[in-house]
Amino acid sequence: MSAGDSSYQYEDILGVWVAPADEAASWHYRARSPGLASGPDGRPQFTLMSAGSVVMLALTSAWGVPAATLDAIRVELAARAQLPLERVTLRQAPVTVEGASLLLGDGHGAYVALAHSESSGVPPYHAAFNLMLDGEQAAKVRKALQGEHGWMAVRYSVADAAPMRRSASSYRSESAEVDLSLRSDQRDEAISASRYRQSRVESEDAGEAGDAQQYTADAADWGLPRS
Repeated sequence: MSAGDSSYQYEDILGVWVAPADEAASWHYRARSPGLASGPDGRPQFTLMSAGSVVMLALTSAWGVPAATLDAIRVELAARAQLPLERVTLRQAPVTVEGASLLLGDGHGAYVALAHSESSGVPPYHAAFNLMLDGEQAAKVRKALQGEHGWMAVRYSVADAAPMRRSASSYRSESAEVDLSLRSDQRDEAISASRYRQSRVESEDAGEAGDAQQYTADAADWGLPRS
């Protein structure tokens, strides 16, 4: 994973890449790695369901930073710069998120793309995947859910861009809770999320995109309950 723009000096603050912007008392941020989108209760948007030989996988990934973490970073930046908190501006780095890929691996670091999804276009750049798995694919997913690295991952392709103008965007992402009921002789697995609250994110419209950088997160590090 790359730290970000070559024109900025990024540092890790509370697990987030942060760098000074061109304007006074302003900073850019970007997530260090993608993960799963989660609701207010913290549950991830992830469902793995099997019924006989049919295995279905649905998940929504995200490349973003929680609002609470951004608030904490602003407090840290204000203290460092000896500025009132209200003067500190923290904005998503100007990027173009080209999309995300769901990857399956061999357990030794080699991955192949299983599916690709366009991102939502605004932070936290949600990307949804919904597909059926064959037996070999399902076995790899289950190994990832058991905490084994190298079997499943999400990778975002992110290109830096020159900022053009600042804007504020609002979005609402919702996911209905999933209720699963299977016969006693069939195994079912499911993890689901409830709703997101509406968020307002200050960002910058991007100019021409530069070279894409890859941000990858192994499923074993997503914090899912062990299957």
